[in-house]
Amino acid sequence: MRIANSSMIRNNMYDNQENLQRTDKLNRQISTGKVINKVSDDPYKAIKIMNLKNEIKYTEKYSYNIDEAVGWMNNTDSSLEEVGTVLGDIKDEIIKLGNGTYSAEEMKSIRAEMNEKIKELGETLNSSHGGNHMFGGSDVEDLPIIIEEKDGVAKLTLNSKSNSQDLKAIISEGIDIDYNVSAKELLNKDGKNLLESINKLSTAMNDIVNGKDVETNKAQVLGTIKDDIDTLFNHSVDIRTSFGVKVNTAEKIKELNDENIMNMKDVLSLTQDTDKVSAYIELKSAELIYQMSVQVGSRLIQPSIMDYLK
Repeated sequence: MRIANSSMIRNNMYDNQENLQRTDKLNRQISTGKVINKVSDDPYKAIKIMNLKNEIKYTEKYSYNIDEAVGWMNNTDSSLEEVGTVLGDIKDEIIKLGNGTYSAEEMKSIRAEMNEKIKELGETLNSSHGGNHMFGGSDVEDLPIIIEEKDGVAKLTLNSKSNSQDLKAIISEGIDIDYNVSAKELLNKDGKNLLESINKLSTAMNDIVNGKDVETNKAQVLGTIKDDIDTLFNHSVDIRTSFGVKVNTAEKIKELNDENIMNMKDVLSLTQDTDKVSAYIELKSAELIYQMSVQVGSRLIQPSIMDYLK
């Protein structure tokens, strides 16, 4: 079989090009630290790497959502604790009212103290987290409670824009959690509007100070109003308990998410990171092969008539 010199030269040039490409690929792997720098390097591995990166991205987003939700719930719990403290103070003032006879000035002092506690309750329910009002339901921009005081009567009104819609966060694949409680939910229990009782307390105390139906108002304050405040206090404790369960659940899921992220990053590292020692040895081998190939090629290319005409 006759092999032409031109054929040998052509094959040698093709081999040289292959060697150069291999050397370039190894150089790129060492400089970037990645085995796969374009899909054509290894389509199967490239797709696997992209899928892993997407999984890590989504799982990190879940963990971020959990941090945000847990932060919101912890702040809500602190506010509910403050609600309980304020209600306890109001109850103490009510009990004080039934424990003795007071002068007009002392009754005014008790009324003023109750009004301050009622306004403090409203301010607590207007608490915010990251600039968002926590007790407004889905309306996080407007104050959920409107606070007014006129003629010795403190009044709390639920903002008409406030609602009882849940705020939800996706914390894992197919799992979400509602992380808020609205003032509307807190101030209603078994169909009874407990906010009305808070407002009735201030009105009744004002009537007592002004000498209007004193005994009737005292009986109302020490009876149904006190009972409703107890109901509100217990309701806030129940909500705090449910929030504690949610926080524990979310934190356990975050631990699983963080473990999954770590495992996926390990797999990603094994799949895409360059073994620089092995790659460097291969690079030196490729460079040696290329140099030898060039030397062989120089012997294959025979002098032509043009060389003699120079």
